[in-house]
Amino acid sequence: MVVVLVGFMGAGKTTVGHIMAERLGQPFVDSDVLIEQRLGREIRDIFRTEGEAYFRQLEHETVAGLVRGPDAVIALGGGAVEDPRTRAVLRNARVVYLRVSYDEALARVKSDEFRPMLHRPGLDELYKRRLSAYEDLSVLTVDTDGRRPDAIALEVLAQLTQLPEAPPVNRVAASLASEDTDGCLRELDRLAPRIGLAEVRLDLMRTFDISKLVANSPVPLILTCRPERERGGFKGPDSERLGILRSARDHGCAYIDVETELLDLVAGWGGGSPTQVIGSQHWYDAMPSDLLGTYRELRDRCAVVKLVGTAATAADVLPVLELLQTASTPVVGMAMGAPGTCTRILAPAFPHTVLTYGAATPAAATAPGQITVDEMTDRYALHLVGPATKVYVHVIRPDDALSAQQQAEPGAELHVPLHAEDPETLRVRLAGTVPFTIV
Repeated sequence: MVVVLVGFMGAGKTTVGHIMAERLGQPFVDSDVLIEQRLGREIRDIFRTEGEAYFRQLEHETVAGLVRGPDAVIALGGGAVEDPRTRAVLRNARVVYLRVSYDEALARVKSDEFRPMLHRPGLDELYKRRLSAYEDLSVLTVDTDGRRPDAIALEVLAQLTQLPEAPPVNRVAASLASEDTDGCLRELDRLAPRIGLAEVRLDLMRTFDISKLVANSPVPLILTCRPERERGGFKGPDSERLGILRSARDHGCAYIDVETELLDLVAGWGGGSPTQVIGSQHWYDAMPSDLLGTYRELRDRCAVVKLVGTAATAADVLPVLELLQTASTPVVGMAMGAPGTCTRILAPAFPHTVLTYGAATPAAATAPGQITVDEMTDRYALHLVGPATKVYVHVIRPDDALSAQQQAEPGAELHVPLHAEDPETLRVRLAGTVPFTIV
């Protein structure tokens, strides 16, 4: 989960955040430090030269990327909650307020000459003004006065486990290829209630503004830029394409999707960004028999392995299902082509699946065999499907799947058709590959 720590300066957000992140096995990110790393400048210098309004814009864009990104413990600067745009973004995260009294806060930071806010007139009034914003945004509040950071971290973690269970992760991702940035954002706003993420195909856009896309998207973004050799629309040199992907990373999108041949180059960009890398490989004319072997070669080189083959027959989906069933790290696997559509529907039922792609409209499919987001959510309720869902793959009488799905409780059961020339043989092979009920 994404946990965001807020509170006045001196509350202990950084120290407590490091302890929490270590215990959760998640990265820790300090938004102020991230801004300094990206700009190569100190916060106090930004305040002094460009002013607070400029800094709050940078801060908003950074926080939006972090909250919409992968699981992490995030510490925010004390004034982040004063920006209404940032407050709106924070309502999509688990915000923890570390409460500190004014006197204790000053006692903790009074010797820190690098805090520009210490020299601001009316600091006590500023403290009082922010209290209501902290309280309003937080799902829990923990007092820090006179307490050790490790004790505070343990209390936060204990209380987080007692909060109401989070809703199922929505693994439906729209794949978009809009004309321009504004059109893409309009489509994202329309689809946002149905999707958990969105892939934006920069190579298929006429114009784009990465900063604006990332800052204003209502859902986390996967940005990619496919070359012509990968059946994409980008015609320039790889150096220019990599520059686009690096810009996407530097602006803090949730993921960049790059071809596996470029993973070593991308790894050389270093850390300092919350953006994760999807290493993808496509086979446009066949389905490799050993996707699992390719996955094992790649899983330690990127955050998410994405392997996509092309299914000419129903049996071609078996390597994809074996991959999804066996993977032990985040994975995206699917089969293109009409016989492979079932893999797009079944994918969210596997524990390590990150996403499955749907088209914005029937006419806007970006890959063969892709169905629409509306069909994924309205017909199959894939936004509610997860590893706990009871799955039935209809092979013998595939036409029965639709009526069974219509009668099923959304998210509790998933009925998927799979048409095969030899259904009995496929039924046996499926039963040995996936833990689903094959009917």
